[in-house]
Formats: sequence, structure tokens, C-alpha cells
Amino acid sequence: MIIATAGHVDHGKTTLVQAITGIHTDRQPEAQARGMTIDLGFAHWQPAPGVRVGFTDVPGHERLVRNMLAGVAAIDLALLVVAADDGPMPQTREHLAILALLGVPQLVVALTKTDKVDPARLAAAWAEVAALLHGGPFAGAAVFPVDALSGHGMAPLCQHLAITAAALARQPAFGFFRLAIDRSFAVDGAGRVVTGAVLAGTVRVGDAVQLLPQGSGLRVRGLQVLGEAVDEARAGQRCAVNLAGTDLKRAAPERGDWLVAEGAAAVSDRLDVLLHWPPDADAAPGPRAQLVLHLGAAAVPARLSVLDADAPQPGCPMLARLQLARPVSAAWGDRFVLRDGAAHRTLAGGRVVDAFGPARGSRQPQRLAQLEALALADPLAALAAWVDGAPDGADLSHFAQARGLQLVEAAVLHQRLGLQVLAGPAGLLGLTRTHWLAWQVRVLQTVDDWHVRQPDSLGPDEAALRRQLAAGGATSATTSTTTSTQASTQASPGARGAPGPSAHPVLHASLAAAVASGSLVRDGLCHRRPGHRPVLAVDDAALLARITPLLQAGGLRPPIHGDLALQLALSVPALQAGLARLVERGLLVAVAPNRVYLPATVLQLAAEARALAAASPDGTYDAAAYRDRTGIGRNLTVQVIEFLDRAGITRFDGRRHRLRG
Repeated sequence: MIIATAGHVDHGKTTLVQAITGIHTDRQPEAQARGMTIDLGFAHWQPAPGVRVGFTDVPGHERLVRNMLAGVAAIDLALLVVAADDGPMPQTREHLAILALLGVPQLVVALTKTDKVDPARLAAAWAEVAALLHGGPFAGAAVFPVDALSGHGMAPLCQHLAITAAALARQPAFGFFRLAIDRSFAVDGAGRVVTGAVLAGTVRVGDAVQLLPQGSGLRVRGLQVLGEAVDEARAGQRCAVNLAGTDLKRAAPERGDWLVAEGAAAVSDRLDVLLHWPPDADAAPGPRAQLVLHLGAAAVPARLSVLDADAPQPGCPMLARLQLARPVSAAWGDRFVLRDGAAHRTLAGGRVVDAFGPARGSRQPQRLAQLEALALADPLAALAAWVDGAPDGADLSHFAQARGLQLVEAAVLHQRLGLQVLAGPAGLLGLTRTHWLAWQVRVLQTVDDWHVRQPDSLGPDEAALRRQLAAGGATSATTSTTTSTQASTQASPGARGAPGPSAHPVLHASLAAAVASGSLVRDGLCHRRPGHRPVLAVDDAALLARITPLLQAGGLRPPIHGDLALQLALSVPALQAGLARLVERGLLVAVAPNRVYLPATVLQLAAEARALAAASPDGTYDAAAYRDRTGIGRNLTVQVIEFLDRAGITRFDGRRHRLRG
């Protein structure tokens, strides 16, 4: 557990911490000479075996509020110190307001210097504290009158803190390791050491870590918790990390930086947040007002935009965006405060909801619904709301990134909700069971509708299905039946990487599931019901019957149109007209301008591409490899792999080809 002191200058915070821990937290000679803390001080305490408590002693002077803020963003409990002879003072109130805005979960009051007052004054000070807390988030907090110098009253306070710490010690640590650096120094013979509060996850000796925002890759050489060498540190602890790595020579850590696990999310210069504007706050600043964001131990200039209202509404939580002057490391749940950079006033506070939101569309209803889901405290409830609002597939990868979840933690949530998880173009997509079943029904109904309206067609390909679903699922009798496959054969031969049928992963997965269950049959690129057979005109049926053996005999290199016309004793124009009608109905596939394939042979072309990709270490291949594997020659190879790209089976990255999905 991490405890931070708070309160007015000279009310005895440092003396109280020393009485509990035996450690004097004022490191600087100037602070010790003046008897006033001017920077963060740290101490540790172990009230029971396995229970470790870290203390952050913060300065109370108004001019040192920034140092105070650097020490309280990661605390579990605030120890508000109020001198009985003075009672609550201006910095008492400001510190208390900051603690409330940060959403600190617990507060305990130590009423110090009781040796200097009589019983009547002690009772009055107690009443003043109760009045100060009344109506706020800390109303009813425990109050302990103490004399830190004599030890009078210290035992009940220490017992209360020990019980609270023992309860927190049993909580698991989730997410990627993240530490907010508040000190950085060199140690002779050891090198660079940083200290700070662990906000999430665990870190072990030997782990690879990165320093943010610099992005430097480092390694954990050693760890200390409460002054003792350990193999592991976890969320809720203060620790010292001895770092190693060549990058330390060019980017020394400093207060305000972050140390995070390798693979954790990168930095961001825009944060979507849940903002709390106090009811008694002054008029809200305009959108161009210069504010200062205090997050972790960092202080960064920021501009504020409210997303779900025209302006901040005092007393009401609001969704807002903070645009920052420089990138910071932030994750879901990080607490912060906003201060007026010019007037040096604390204005508002809140917590981060999504540090990686889209640059545009932040006020769109769909985006606001996503933020409302992310803002829920329970990750399972948040994911349920996130997915329920996306019938066409929710971005699970973004959810995991926004919530700071590791792969295993995210997978457990997916399982508990019974989600249908699919591979999308930018990560994982998820659908509820209801949404997934609805997709199955829509796909089958659309294919049935296609068969009714176009009985001479084999069935729609994936792109045609996507268009029909976007149009409401019904195929107009006057709508052209030309599929994307036909259109792609008319495109420029150099049009590589164009969006294809697999661009919609939910439809792609729905079709695959329907084929696997036997509800649909795939013929080439087209899909049909098992009992459907195209009803062709007599001439077209006869042409298909005559041409099928010739195409089968040609294998992966069927005859060109001119050779087919000679073998069938037809003129080239007559043959091409008949082929066009068969291609339009999905019974043949135009892979190249002068060459058609049977649907089954197209599947063989795709299978060769899959085999090449599977045999490649990076899942890619080039035209030469495809030519050598199939033996179809250079020119036809170029036409075939361009067709596979246009059909959405593969994609070209400018150098090599890889499978889609």
C-alpha cells in the first residue's frame, strides 16, 4: 500500500511519518535546516510479515504544489495532517480538494500537536475537521488525535493503517507493468536507479522495460522494495529499479518519465478522460485556455475540449479530450488534476478513459458510447457494453490497449462473455452470441434472396453479398448482377492491393462458418445453397458442357479464348459473348482478359498461394516463387497473382504478397 501525507505547512507531516516508520524523509540539508519539506520524501514501514507500506511525504507550502502533485497520483490512502492548534488552513483545503479530484479511495485524518492544546480546543479542532469533510467524498473519515513526539495516540493510528494495508496486500496485480518515476540518480558501482510507485502489473529482475516518452529499451538489473532487495515488485508498492542498457547514455530518466513493460502501449498526446469539475469551481476556461495537466509525476501544458456537452458543468462528470503539448505515457484509470497555468489554481480532476482515441470523430454518438463503456470500473461490464454496441464487430484490440490489458487477461474476459472472436485488419474483433447468430441468419437470407431473384446465377461472391447487406439484403430485379470478380478483371493489370471481398472480416467469417456447417457451398468465389442449381438457357448450358472438359484438361493453365474458339469451332466474338454470360452467373471466373477458369480451379490457385505463404518464414512470397511452384509461366503468373490480390484472397505490400486474414 502507498500512503501520501497531505496538509498545511508545519502541521507535522514529516514528524508523523518519522514516528510511524523511524525514517526522516527530508533528504535535503536545506529542508532539514528550515524544518520544512520542500520536495518529496519517502519512507517505508512493515507493520506485519508480508505487509509493506510506502510513505510519500509531500510538501505543504503553496509554491510547492507541483511537488505535492507528483507524489499523490498513485496512492491508495491519504493521511491528512491537521495541527490541533491551527485547525484546517488554506493548504489543508487545497490538498483535500486535490485528493478528491484525483479520486483517492481512502482518507485518514491525523490531528497532530495535541500536546499544545487543551481538551476544549482539541474538541473544536475535531469539529472543524468534521465540517471540512462534510458533504465530500471523505465524509466520516476516521480521525486520530496524536502527539507524534511523545507517541500519545500513535498506536490506534498505526493499527488502523496496518489493517488497511493488509487488506490491500491481498489484491492481485493486473495489466502491464508501469512505474511513475519521481526520482532518478546514479549510484557508485551500480549505475542508474529510479524510484516511483508501481501503478500496474509486476516487474522482475531481468525484465526488458522501456523508458517513456523517450522510447529507450532498458533492462532491470536489480529491485528494492522498502529498502530490501527483491526479485519482484508489483502494483501498490514503491520500488527502486536499478537499470542497465546502452540507451541510458543518451536518455537519462527524470521525474515525470515512465518505466513500463516491453510491449506496453506507447505514448500519446491526446487523452479522452472522465472529468470532474467541482460544484464550487470558478467559471470554466474556454477551449483555448492554457491549462497544466498533472499526471503521475509529469506536468504538461494542455487544452481542454468537452465531448458530451457545450462546456464544463460544475458538479457533473463529463467526457472530455485533453490535447497535450507533448506526448505522455498514460493508461486507463490514471488519475490527474488540471490547474490553471497562469493563476496557479487547481481547477478540475479526473481519470483517463482512453489514451489512444481516434484523432477525428471524438464527439460522434458511437464514439461517446464507446467512452461510456470504457469508463465503467469493472472490466467485464465495460467489455460487455463495448461489444454490445457494435453489432458488426467491436475492436477488441483497441479495448485491450485502452484498458492496459495483457493478452491473457483479455482472453479471459472474451471467454467469460462467450464472444465470437475474429481476426480483423487491425487486430481482433468481437461479437456477442446474439450478434453472431444474427449475422448467420442475414447471410443465409441474402443468399436465398439472390437465388430467388437470379435463378440463372450460381450465387453471389463475397463482395456482392457485402453490397447487398449494405443495401438492406434485398437484390433488386433491375440491379446489375455483375460481381466484383467481373469488375476486377476489367481493372488495370497494375491495380494491386485493391479492397477485396475479405475486407469485411465478419462477413468473411460468417461465410466460412456457413460453409463449414453445410448451410452454404462455395464454388470458386461464389456461394450457393446446397440444393441450388442455376437454370441456364439451352445455349449457355450447352456451351458450359462443351467447355468444361477443355478447361479441366488445361488445369492451372487453361486455353486462351482464341484456342478455345478453334477447338469448339466457334467464332471468337460468339465464344466471348457466351463466356461473358457464364462469368456473369458465377459459373466461370475471368482470371485474365483472355482466359477463364472453372470455380474449382480458382480454389486451386488460391491453395497454391496459401501453401507458399505457409512455407515462408514471414508468410510472404513473390511472383517468381508462385511461377516455380505452379509451372504456369511468367506472364500468366503475373495475371493470376494480380487476380488473387483483386479478389481479396491475397494482398501486395509493394514488394511481396501475403494472405488476407
